[in-house]
Amino acid sequence: MKSTPRALPALLVAAAVAAPAYAQNLAKERGNIVSTNWRSMEVEIKDPKNRVGTWKVRRSAEVVFTDKKSAFPNPKLADLRAPMYVHFTFDFDSKEIHKFEVVEVGFEPSAGGPGAQQNATITNLDANIGHVEVNMGAGPQTFEVDPKGQLRNFKIGDKVTILIEKQGNKEVVTEIKRR
Repeated sequence: MKSTPRALPALLVAAAVAAPAYAQNLAKERGNIVSTNWRSMEVEIKDPKNRVGTWKVRRSAEVVFTDKKSAFPNPKLADLRAPMYVHFTFDFDSKEIHKFEVVEVGFEPSAGGPGAQQNATITNLDANIGHVEVNMGAGPQTFEVDPKGQLRNFKIGDKVTILIEKQGNKEVVTEIKRR
C-alpha cells in the first residue's frame, strides 16, 4: 500500500486558494494607438468604430510584436506609439490593460516612423538655434526642433505636446503645440 505524502494535500489546497488570484475577468479589444502617456500609465486607442478611449495600463503589461518583430527585439511599453494597430487584453472590471500585441506597426521603424507624441513642460529654449529643453516626467531632455520657427510663440513653463521623430540617428521634435 502506497501512502500519500502529507505535503501533497497541503500543496493542492494552496493551489486551489491561489488560483482565484490569477483568474481575472479578462477581455480583448483592438484599435489604433492615438497617443501614450507613460507618466500616468495611459494610452489613447481608437477602436474600429473611430471612437477614442483612454485606457489605464499596468506597469508590467506584456508587449508582443507579431509585425516587424525583428525591429523590436526587446519589446517594451516605450516602443508603443501611434498609429500602431494593437490587440490588447484588459481586466474587464478595472479596465486596466495587461497585454499588447502589435499586429500592424503602421510605419517603417528604421526610418523613424511617425513618431511618438508626449506631454511635456518647456524648461528652456533657444528659438534662434531651434533647441528646446522639456521635462516629460523623467528629468529634462534637450531636442532640436525642425522647423525651428515653431518655437517663436513659446516660453519657459508652457505645457506642450511634442511629436518626437527619429531623423537619422537622433530624435527631433517635429511638432510642438500647447496643451
